[in-house]
Amino acid sequence: MTARGLLAATLALVTLAACSGSEPAPPSEGIAASKIEGTAAPGGVPGGIPITSVGDLLGEYRVAGIDEKQLGGNVGIAVSVDGELLSFEPICAGFIWQVSFEGEALDLTRYREPVPAHEPGEVLPPIRPVCTVGLLPQWRQLAGALDAVTRAQRTPGNAIRLSGGGRSVTLFSQ
Repeated sequence: MTARGLLAATLALVTLAACSGSEPAPPSEGIAASKIEGTAAPGGVPGGIPITSVGDLLGEYRVAGIDEKQLGGNVGIAVSVDGELLSFEPICAGFIWQVSFEGEALDLTRYREPVPAHEPGEVLPPIRPVCTVGLLPQWRQLAGALDAVTRAQRTPGNAIRLSGGGRSVTLFSQ
């Protein structure tokens, strides 16, 4: 066989191997890790490393799953942890939390702006701009899960999993 023929045969084999799909796709790590690993994980992911400081959460993430289900449809949600605030758009809808830790316990408290001092009966201007967007069900589901979580951990697949109160959120770095 000539060198050109050998090269063509090699390229054909490489292309065939790459396109064959003979290897199964890896499981969606972090979404239902307890099912993937074959063990129950009521408080977290087997082999997960607890996150115990706000600094370890800083960054931009995409939501991969809520309550052990992949985020489906044509919806993409980005979560930002900046300083001690966690948020996602639209912030005007109240999707912002204060983040703190006590040991391994994560505390996400929905951020509420203080009401300014005022006289009884005085009409106050809106503190936050009025949010006129329709709220997607996925946004509400994510907000409900974030209101419930009490634990953060890094999974073996390098995702962030927030869990607690029977709820969970899986985040991947952007």
